[in-house]
Amino acid sequence: MGDFGELLRNARAYRGVSLADAERATRINRRYLAALEQEAFDQLPPLTYARGIVRIYAQYLGLDPVTVLAKFEEAHGQRSMGFRVVPATRPPREPTMHWAPNFAVIAFMLAISAIVFALVYTTYLAPREETVPTPSVSASAERPGGGIDATATQTSVPTLDARPTPPVSPSPATTTAPTAATDALAAAPPSPTLPTTLTAEPVPTRAADGAHTFEIVATGRVWVEVSVDGQRVLAEVLEPGSRRTFRGQTMTVSSGNAPLVRVLVDGQDRGPLGQRWDDTNTYP
Repeated sequence: MGDFGELLRNARAYRGVSLADAERATRINRRYLAALEQEAFDQLPPLTYARGIVRIYAQYLGLDPVTVLAKFEEAHGQRSMGFRVVPATRPPREPTMHWAPNFAVIAFMLAISAIVFALVYTTYLAPREETVPTPSVSASAERPGGGIDATATQTSVPTLDARPTPPVSPSPATTTAPTAATDALAAAPPSPTLPTTLTAEPVPTRAADGAHTFEIVATGRVWVEVSVDGQRVLAEVLEPGSRRTFRGQTMTVSSGNAPLVRVLVDGQDRGPLGQRWDDTNTYP
């Protein structure tokens, strides 16, 4: 048995699970799991499906899927499909075209603009001269010698009477109306005042019996084991976007890929389960 099969056997022994437990959790036939640990690759399905089995089994055991998949391909005798460093190449530079101004077109546009401005100015903006009518001279104002009598052309301006206007005394109706309106307003009952602020009642976030509401969310395909109040209630592989809700005093969560599991306690996001591949935490 090579390093690949020994790595899988040691990881399964470390978790303390059997092939039957792994089959129930990953939904992979135990015959394929045993073939991986024994490196009997001729008993596995085609290579494309075998890679998927290796990845899921590695996540269940809490191992790095990329490292385990590389060891599988090395043991299987295949070339690794990792990343290759490719030297950067510059794209061919296209010749740049320099723009040269056409002075004839620019001069033509300036001339058209000047003509349009002149038309607009003369039509709408130029000040208009108002003609003042010349007074006509009557025949009676002419002097015998051919001149014009200045006194005859003067117009008479009516004079205004500068006598003061006597004050107008208010009538009895106008003096009594405001008093009646004021008395009616004074006799009216005061209007009730509305409160300016509303006090919101606090919303309880925890049940009366002291139990918490726990929720786990899988952001990727990951194996999760959950125990609530000391009893195991979940041990399976969750698909991306899966949610599970539990109630109790305490909850213990274990996962082979902790960064892909988020935990919520009473509606509050506690963040990822951990930053390592294999991690365990107890809430709240």
